[in-house]
Amino acid sequence: MNSKPQTATSWLNKRLAEAKNSYIYASVLTVISAACFVAFSWYLSVFAASWLNEGLLLPQDLLFSLAFLAGRYIFAHYALLMNYNAGDTIVSKIKKKTYPVLLDNNQLDSTSATLYITKISDDLKPYFAFFIPYAIASVLVSLLLLVVIFLQEKWVGGVLLVSLLVIPMQMVVIGIGAENLHKKHINLFLKYSAVFYNRLQTIAEIVNLDNFKPQYHFLSEKSKALNKATTNVMRVAILSSAVLELFVTLSIAAVAIYLGMSLLGIMPGPNYGLGYDFRKALFLLTLSPYFFFYLRKFVSAYHDRNRALASAKILMPILDNVPEKMFVEPEEFQNFEITNVSFAYPNSPLKVLTDINLKFPTKGLVLVKGISGSGKSTLLKICSGNLFPQEGVISVNSKENACSQQWLRENSSYMNQFPFIFDGTLRYNIFLERESEENKTYPDFLDKILAKKEDGWQSELSHNGKQLSGGERQLITLARLILHPKPVAILDEPTANLDEETIGIILPEIVKLAENKLVIVASHEKMFEEIADKIVNLNWGEQVD
Repeated sequence: MNSKPQTATSWLNKRLAEAKNSYIYASVLTVISAACFVAFSWYLSVFAASWLNEGLLLPQDLLFSLAFLAGRYIFAHYALLMNYNAGDTIVSKIKKKTYPVLLDNNQLDSTSATLYITKISDDLKPYFAFFIPYAIASVLVSLLLLVVIFLQEKWVGGVLLVSLLVIPMQMVVIGIGAENLHKKHINLFLKYSAVFYNRLQTIAEIVNLDNFKPQYHFLSEKSKALNKATTNVMRVAILSSAVLELFVTLSIAAVAIYLGMSLLGIMPGPNYGLGYDFRKALFLLTLSPYFFFYLRKFVSAYHDRNRALASAKILMPILDNVPEKMFVEPEEFQNFEITNVSFAYPNSPLKVLTDINLKFPTKGLVLVKGISGSGKSTLLKICSGNLFPQEGVISVNSKENACSQQWLRENSSYMNQFPFIFDGTLRYNIFLERESEENKTYPDFLDKILAKKEDGWQSELSHNGKQLSGGERQLITLARLILHPKPVAILDEPTANLDEETIGIILPEIVKLAENKLVIVASHEKMFEEIADKIVNLNWGEQVD
């Protein structure tokens, strides 16, 4: 039975269930906020009409109106916080799912993978935090106000009802073209940002090789293409805002003209020739602009919706097409060889690695060295089973490629030069257990971090450990390697950009690891050359003796 392919909209909307309660509570607060504004408008119109028509000042009505106005903003504020937290919760779960998928089935270089996390997943947050809440609020608040307004004056309600139907329709028409523009813009951003970053990494080599001017022209052309795509997106956003303001202005003007002519006794109706009720007119005039308040926000967030759809279409194949894991029987680590391995990233004509041949020991320190861009990180990802070469053989315990790749995935630990910190306590980040026993043994170097934290093990970490220094994040990652040992440990630039004191802590621990397992390190540090059991030299993807 053929199932209908999942659309980007349905893929995004399935994630709403993960924060369902937050959306429900926020919607209730939004309706209460709108009801407070209706009460504010009512008491304000009573106060103004009594003062202007009869010369009576009713301070209690003014106080009631101010109290309800304060209530409107208080309830709206908490509704906004709940919606924002809902968006944050959903995107955090998408990120947590994306990280291991990019790691386990990575056909991207590390820069592009990082951009997927930061750019695409962050593009989804406004959809869940703003577009969805404003869409819900537009429906609920509009229905509430239409009921109130129709009970007061059907003609005013009719004008607003027509606007409510016309504005979303024109936004859908504009959105059809906008979605394609956003997708093109995101693809260019991901592609060219990786190019810019890679050129910055190798700027020293570019200058030394006197290749600066050609690279400048190359990057200039890419920048112009990206700017053009950005401009096209902004044009659509400006167009949608202009169309919205036109309809809103015409609608409010129509209501104001109708009420003004009714007050003069010109418009036919039950009060024809007698003039209109001033209190009712003022009440309706106050409500009319508020009728468009959430509708305006919804339309402004439609830009976020188009961006999220474009991002979802790029992210869906990565998250939904995860290959099934093979069953590999556990066995002792006996040998690990790489034979005639070459690798190129998708859509790239250049090989990152060419004809690599290596025989690794079952324990000891193997140093992979070379200038930036020489393929060190790619080789490490192949050794961890996260990348699969197009040419050559990966052999672990004399098994074929697929089995060897699966074995490496399950039996290697990876320490990235940009470590990832989970949202949670310091204890969870190290022991990886939500409920852990007290007095667990841990490496002594963690005492340096614990001494700085008032809450000790219970210190909360978030936003990839922004509460920690770069060295502290590396020490936490190293502690994970030690406390959760695997036969193969892979470390990518473990001492990059660290102070001498932290390097002095990390280096002996790496040496200790290599006493019982295979440790593969990619680094520029000279100190590793003195202690390495084997050194692999790479030069622009080629192995050098």
